[in-house]
Amino acid sequence: MSDSDPIDNPESWFAAGERERDAGNFRQAQLCFERAAVLSPTNAVYWSELGLVMYENDESGDDALRCIRHALELDPRCAAIWCAKGVILFRQGDPEAAVVAFQRATNLNPREADYWMNLGLAYAVLEEYQPACQAFEIGIEIVPTDVSFWERKGTVLLALGEKERAEHCFANAHRFA
Repeated sequence: MSDSDPIDNPESWFAAGERERDAGNFRQAQLCFERAAVLSPTNAVYWSELGLVMYENDESGDDALRCIRHALELDPRCAAIWCAKGVILFRQGDPEAAVVAFQRATNLNPREADYWMNLGLAYAVLEEYQPACQAFEIGIEIVPTDVSFWERKGTVLLALGEKERAEHCFANAHRFA
């Protein structure tokens, strides 16, 4: 067999895992990502994606977080892995720890709007509305027409008692819908 044989090519397995994940077939995706990680054990992204789909398959999340931690050992400067850690922690009901992970992701890649959305949502769950609002504002700077950012900013502004500013946000959300 040569390096180009799909059976031994970690990139082929990873691509197959992405297709399965995107189709909602998390068990199949997990098998594909596991194979990619076995074939290329130093690729942090493979371990990160494996962790995410493992979480989708097992609500406990312990094995998923082990994969994410391993991915971070391999590449501690990868913002996407920090975001993946935050997502799992958030879903496990630990928004405080999720905030730390999302902050790390935004520090490493401040131009990724999804990281700011996740950070804002985690702050909002903690009822820390000022930092939530700031995260949503940065997201709006990155993607000015994103309806979700405007809606979420409006919601936290209402929680802060700033009705007029909130209505402005909801109007923008409606305008961009």
